[in-house]
Amino acid sequence: MNRLMLTLLALLSVPGLAAADDAALALRGRALYQGHVAFARGSEVTALRLPVDMAACARCHGATGAGGREGGQPVPALHAAALRQTRDGRPGFGDDAAVLRAVVQGQGRGGAALAPAMPRYMLQPGEAEALLAYLRRVGTDQDLPPGVRDGVIRLGSVVPLGGPAAGTGAAIVAGLRAGFAEANARGGVHGRRIELQVQDARAGVRQALAAWQAEPVFALVGGLWNEAQEGADALLAQAHLSHVATLVVREQPPRVADWSADLLAPVALQRAALAQALASCRSGTRLAVTHGDGAPVFAAPAADAPRWLAPQADLQAASRHGPPGCIGYTLASAPAVQAALPAGWTQTLVLPMPAAVLEPAADGGGAATPWYRLGLAAARLTTELLSRAGRVLHERALLDALDRMPELELSPGLLVHYGRQRRHGWSPLLVPLGVSIDAAGAVSASRQGG
Repeated sequence: MNRLMLTLLALLSVPGLAAADDAALALRGRALYQGHVAFARGSEVTALRLPVDMAACARCHGATGAGGREGGQPVPALHAAALRQTRDGRPGFGDDAAVLRAVVQGQGRGGAALAPAMPRYMLQPGEAEALLAYLRRVGTDQDLPPGVRDGVIRLGSVVPLGGPAAGTGAAIVAGLRAGFAEANARGGVHGRRIELQVQDARAGVRQALAAWQAEPVFALVGGLWNEAQEGADALLAQAHLSHVATLVVREQPPRVADWSADLLAPVALQRAALAQALASCRSGTRLAVTHGDGAPVFAAPAADAPRWLAPQADLQAASRHGPPGCIGYTLASAPAVQAALPAGWTQTLVLPMPAAVLEPAADGGGAATPWYRLGLAAARLTTELLSRAGRVLHERALLDALDRMPELELSPGLLVHYGRQRRHGWSPLLVPLGVSIDAAGAVSASRQGG
């Protein structure tokens, strides 16, 4: 038995130390287990010299210690009840020292050697104590991630609360609060009430995370900011904070490994949809006006490819280069296009969401503006994800629930689609019509040819 193991066992034999399951110790163990904090030895913590992010216990045993499969091999559960139970005819681990021998020496149930795929960890004494403290609560009601308490889930949002976009932010927040009020009126989610904490997007996501440091939130929902300036995805990943139902219209869809999942279709997909629609234009000039990084990249420009214009381009000058033809544009470009477009053009609008979101309210009420509807949709989606994730939560629980939820109807006729390889809820919608967009973003439309 090596000196490190003797030292650890000696520490564990001190009266009361093995039962030192206080919140601070378990919290440190949770950070090590989940991979939010690296082991002190870094990649040297295992003989396999695993990268720091792969050495986290949760990578194989799961965020709640439920086990599963890794590389085609079964991985056992690590929560306390499973460790104490007999498995495959072998006795359970009798005490913390036995669990520690499995982690450090690879000595499993009944003294049998664990498979080589199970790393042997060279732990520091403080790390061993913290891991053992957390293993006593992982996967139980005591395993509470930041922002979650017995009766409360704190959620956050970052939206503009002042300046020219203050009305937009106020409508989003009103929709979010209305959606969460629906859930709380039904008793909350798994017995927990949802609380919403809002920060001003003008101060930035970094400042919002700093404001929540003392009283953290479990996840962000329905946020709206300038992604190009913020670099929020990197900040959220660093903070291990998931963000669902994002209202940012980003250039590319989030990747599966990211910490964000959007509602709206990304700009790249909107441009691709416009290119496909304009390819069928029968005659005349083809123009496309879009925000973002410009035209899609093709291996070779197609003969029927449109001419791509930035929103600030001189549309009247561009439209005089040939006979009236077809023009496509995104919702953000619509007011500028409609103000400058000469008569005689066939128009195609691409929306990043279903048209129902933009339809004006029958009574003209502010509670049915597009931004309110988006906030309400974000809240309902988040509530459903919390319900599907279960009572035992972890930082990526909402994103994992999205992977298992291919479709959900948020309100009559308003569907979102997600999946293991899809992290945006709505696909681009092509609408061939004559449109007018009012200041609130509502669409008045007369479809052309149905």
